[in-house]
Amino acid sequence: MKILYFKNDKCSVCGAVHPKVKRIAEEYEIGFEVIDVVENPEIAGQYLVLTVPTVLILDDNEQELARFARNFSISDITRFIDRYLELTKN
Repeated sequence: MKILYFKNDKCSVCGAVHPKVKRIAEEYEIGFEVIDVVENPEIAGQYLVLTVPTVLILDDNEQELARFARNFSISDITRFIDRYLELTKN
């Protein structure tokens, strides 16, 4: 599993949310990658990211499992990860 965090340096919300999402990745020992949509528009386009911040959670095959964009809570992300890990544990 991997978390992709799409941001823009001019986005104040992105700056505030970034350390929280990074902490989730560390706590769950999940890969974490930050992508600036201005510096990497082709990657943002590849994943159809149209707004920031956007958090994508990918499986081991790089398939999108979940997408959180613009208005989401940190607990939305942790709830999804908890449910996914519980389902895949069996």
